[in-house]
Amino acid sequence: MKKLGFTLIELLIVITIIGILSALVLTNVQGVRERARDARRKSDLTSIKSSLRLYYNDFKAFPDSDNGNIVGCSGSCVWGSSRFGSGDTVYMNTLPADPIDTSSNPVSYSYYQVSDDSYALVATLENESDQDIADSQARCSTPYTAVTNKDLEHDYVLCE
Repeated sequence: MKKLGFTLIELLIVITIIGILSALVLTNVQGVRERARDARRKSDLTSIKSSLRLYYNDFKAFPDSDNGNIVGCSGSCVWGSSRFGSGDTVYMNTLPADPIDTSSNPVSYSYYQVSDDSYALVATLENESDQDIADSQARCSTPYTAVTNKDLEHDYVLCE
């Protein structure tokens, strides 16, 4: 009589192969999520840059900064909840928050006014090998370090 089925060795080999494949897929998916959050951070900073330009056009100066926050929301703006504006003019309905910002893990963007005509916007990216980090730092490291006295590590910077 011939028995049909798999031997224990065959089952262990299949389970091992499935485990290796799932580990590879999960690692790749995590990297995709990090890059997606980094893309959102870059997009957020670009939107903030546009609103700062509108503010500059009205007041011929960029708003003041206060410990990495924009002053222009009846005081210091709070990332993720404040409306950035002056009087009846709204430059941004809600200043964006970092995608992984939570009450237990506070992470935020930073804004530093260098002078009336220049500023630096900063976000820390998760993908440390992102080429945009080095490119942005090459353009903006001088104004950023002049105001903060900090080194740029994994920070993506927009400046004007």
